[in-house]
Amino acid sequence: MILAPYGLLMSGLAARKPKYIRRRPQAPEPFQLDPSQLKALRQRIDLSQASPEFLEFVCEYHCLSVSGLEHLPRRGYPTVFVCNHTGTPLVASSCVIPETVLLLTHALQHYRQRSPRPLMGFECYQDEQTYLRHKEIFEALGCVPCTIENGVRILDMGDDVLIYPEGEDSLPPYQTRPFFWGFARMAWIAEAVIVPVALIGPHESRLRIDLDDGPIIFVTPIRAPNQTPYHLSFLPALDVRSAVPDLEDRHSLSLFCERVRHSIQVTLDSQFADRPLVEVARHLQQRHANSPGRMMLASPISPARDVTRP
Repeated sequence: MILAPYGLLMSGLAARKPKYIRRRPQAPEPFQLDPSQLKALRQRIDLSQASPEFLEFVCEYHCLSVSGLEHLPRRGYPTVFVCNHTGTPLVASSCVIPETVLLLTHALQHYRQRSPRPLMGFECYQDEQTYLRHKEIFEALGCVPCTIENGVRILDMGDDVLIYPEGEDSLPPYQTRPFFWGFARMAWIAEAVIVPVALIGPHESRLRIDLDDGPIIFVTPIRAPNQTPYHLSFLPALDVRSAVPDLEDRHSLSLFCERVRHSIQVTLDSQFADRPLVEVARHLQQRHANSPGRMMLASPISPARDVTRP
């Protein structure tokens, strides 16, 4: 199934993005958790057991800077944090976990004194051996399977959620893919606010090429990636209900999701100056990953429907 960017707000950006094959959504039923299960998992959250030194490492080695702290809602307002998916894997507690999940969870705990519940893809739970390898850090971070129902129940409990609505890694360097609509649906149902988050740095610290059969990541010696600066931007909070009066209004929902993606993409694009490795990452992607079939330009066709997958 070929998808193009949702909505018409950024037709210029859409025109230079490649088409790509989106993984088919999977039935969420086996991954739904009831409130008692979610509360039990909440009791097991312990960030001190989830590589707590990582935030200090990023602050010192990558000179992490943060902007937009004034946009973080006050405590008591359940929030859906929506971030771009750089996709860089890290070894933490003897397992592999996306760098952004580890960084955002610890950063929000530091700056907001509460950590969000990361919503993880079904592939993390489907294979029993894979899940068992990740179980310890998943529980320490408060991770749960990514379904709309799980997100709504977490928000109804008063907790925040962290989600990556691209569904897969952004194209290097920092080219966000179309957003699935599930994050907007769960925020609408739970009457939660949405805070877009833009993270820049990982596509330069560990250069990568996104290929049809999987990414190639240029790994440097352990704990010594390229020493590029990281910046985390919290953008103004959005109320999905003010933009989407009816949850069945697919056109308004599509435009809202594109508005969120656009705000993140524009923030990332504005920070490319004085970052020479961004151009290196772009050159690698264009030279080695752009087969004729892969890089046909997408036209701004009608937005694809997103029914089952957040």
